[in-house]
Amino acid sequence: MIRARPGGLLRRLLLFILLFSLCFTVLASSVQLYIEYRREMRDIDSRMELIRAGYLASLERSLWDLNQEQLNVQLRGLVDFSDVARVHLSSPDFDLVQGNPQPVGPLRIERFALDYQPPSGPLRNLGELEVSTDLGAVYQRLYATGLTNLLWMAVFLCGLAVALSGLFYRLVTRHLKVMAGFARRIAAGDWQEPLHLDKRRGNDEIDTVAHALDDMRRSILRDIERRETDRLALQDNRDELLKRVERRTASLMRAKDEAEAANLAKSRFLATMSHELRTPLNGILGMAELLRSARLDEQDGKRLDALHKAGEGLLTILNEVLYFAKLEEGVSHPEPVDFSLRQLLDEVLTLLEPRALSSDTLLLHRIDQRVAEHHHGAEQFLRQVLSNLLANAIKFTEDGEVSVEVALITQTPEQTGQRLRISVTDNGIGIAPAMQAKIFERFTQASEEVAQRFGGTGLGLAICKHLVEQMGGIIGVDSEVGRGSCFWFELTLQPASGVAPVVPVRAVGPALKILVVEDVALNREVVEGLLQRDGHQVWLAEDAEQALIECAARTFDLLLLDVHLPGISGVELCKRIRHSEGPNRHTRIFALTASVQPALVRGYLEAGMDGILAKPLKLENLRQVLEGQAPVASSVSDDETIDWPLLQTHRALLGEQKVQGLLAVLRNAIVQHREALVDAIAADDCTEVGHQAHRLAGSSDSLGFRALASVLRTLEEAALTNDQSAIEALSPHVQGQMQHALKTLDDLLQR
Repeated sequence: MIRARPGGLLRRLLLFILLFSLCFTVLASSVQLYIEYRREMRDIDSRMELIRAGYLASLERSLWDLNQEQLNVQLRGLVDFSDVARVHLSSPDFDLVQGNPQPVGPLRIERFALDYQPPSGPLRNLGELEVSTDLGAVYQRLYATGLTNLLWMAVFLCGLAVALSGLFYRLVTRHLKVMAGFARRIAAGDWQEPLHLDKRRGNDEIDTVAHALDDMRRSILRDIERRETDRLALQDNRDELLKRVERRTASLMRAKDEAEAANLAKSRFLATMSHELRTPLNGILGMAELLRSARLDEQDGKRLDALHKAGEGLLTILNEVLYFAKLEEGVSHPEPVDFSLRQLLDEVLTLLEPRALSSDTLLLHRIDQRVAEHHHGAEQFLRQVLSNLLANAIKFTEDGEVSVEVALITQTPEQTGQRLRISVTDNGIGIAPAMQAKIFERFTQASEEVAQRFGGTGLGLAICKHLVEQMGGIIGVDSEVGRGSCFWFELTLQPASGVAPVVPVRAVGPALKILVVEDVALNREVVEGLLQRDGHQVWLAEDAEQALIECAARTFDLLLLDVHLPGISGVELCKRIRHSEGPNRHTRIFALTASVQPALVRGYLEAGMDGILAKPLKLENLRQVLEGQAPVASSVSDDETIDWPLLQTHRALLGEQKVQGLLAVLRNAIVQHREALVDAIAADDCTEVGHQAHRLAGSSDSLGFRALASVLRTLEEAALTNDQSAIEALSPHVQGQMQHALKTLDDLLQR
């Protein structure tokens, strides 16, 4: 007997077949019922047409002759028609009714005018014939027919489902059970008995899986035999082997801890996502930059500034994504800056004002006069929290009012800064009390109805809670269904450290001939617009082949190459230009890229590029390049052991705080692996020496510690060839470079 195990393939297949059968049965029955209904309606129409064509003339004649007896006979004949419930003839002389005087219904009533043409004289209207058709009988026939068809089809399809399930059990499920039992025997250590299936040999998928399982069994047996041979061969060196195993285990544990902390797979994903988001963001900020030179009225200019500020806020978030990918941390740290709370609130309201106007919602705000003009804190975090709360308030309010209030909270004398309570109040749909305690959880919305009506992911308030807590504050909500909500948060903002210096406007330099190689049309248009606005001549190329043709035809003052080009990459294109004898061999070349990870930046510079312009492109950095100034210029130390230009490039692209975090990670790695490397060298464990040297060399090289990276790579090469004498000779140099690197890192981290 076939038994469908709960959750098994057979049970699910049977359920799917039954579900499909049910749907098909209902659909087929519905179609057939509709066809029957249309046929019944056509029959009724045919009967009405028959009455019109064959009975009206005789009724008109009898009515003209005032022959009541004949009229009753004719009306009874009409009542005998199928489904005709009542016939009513009304005229000035007669009022005759045949059939059921008060039919229950539903009815379909047809009325026929009785007009008689006498031998002489005009056409005479003698009365009206009303024929009532009982649709209830039609519906009963349709119901009986539909139910009968539904039952027959259901029985047939259920039988088919059972037959298919039995066939699936015979062909697949029972063999899967045998293979599952075989796998359990393998797991229990029974490797001797091969797999046998109760079927004829073939080349179908079941046989393929069975062969693979049997091959696995034989492979396990061979592996066991090999391990036993190795165990007997290494038994004489057991103590040394145990020491190596202990060192290797410690190394693997350190590697495991680092892997879990760094979450490298997630880091690569975040870096890739950042690059993909930077490409459209480059177009947004570039177009906003171009629109700044257009003639706009004050309100549109204000909105454009707010749009540009929001784009830069998104860029800051993307930089944080790269920061997380390189810092090997899982926490976002706020970056405090001096800012004006009034200006920030005005920019957020300006950006959201069109959305409020589209729903006839009034935006109001009030700031306590005692609140300082400038504060020092995480402006971008605060901007995102306000944007999320205001956007939610506008989203759930129609033809209402949304207000923002910033109030100063009384605080104790020993507290520094100002304790503020910022509340966003609306008179929208409100939130039920039961949901208010969970509204700040991820993927949570006020109700299913709200989610279906307004959409959204349910992450906005969770993000707000996370950011407010990162700033050392608290967040909450007061709400009543149907009357609105008040979301509030409290935090302490420190006084501003000083007035931000005014950045002078950089003058436009002489006109240059510039080649831009970019495969995305929007990015080409942005760069072209920024360059042409300053009077430069611009040539555009979509790929490396077009760029090589342009470079062979004329001499350029500057080449801007996108790194990720179709076919030949921007890095390879730079190498070809540098190694060719063309007119642009010594032309300045800069990379256009959103991939600014330290390991990649070194590759760009080694390919022959003079610098990097990070996407989204900023006009200030672009003008620095056009004037012959690297946007990453800084004082360079005379210490040849450090690649200072590379380190300064990281500072310009990632920011000082992010680079400091990366340097701290490198210092911890050197301290952690130095002892393990020394132990491996002392134990003559070449495998572990090569492993540790390789890991430290990659990290050191990425941040510009080239002397340490060089001696570690030499040590790795010696370990790969099992050259013990070379390893011992290099050990003092490795220790010296590590000590020097730690001293340099300590100096850099104390700045």
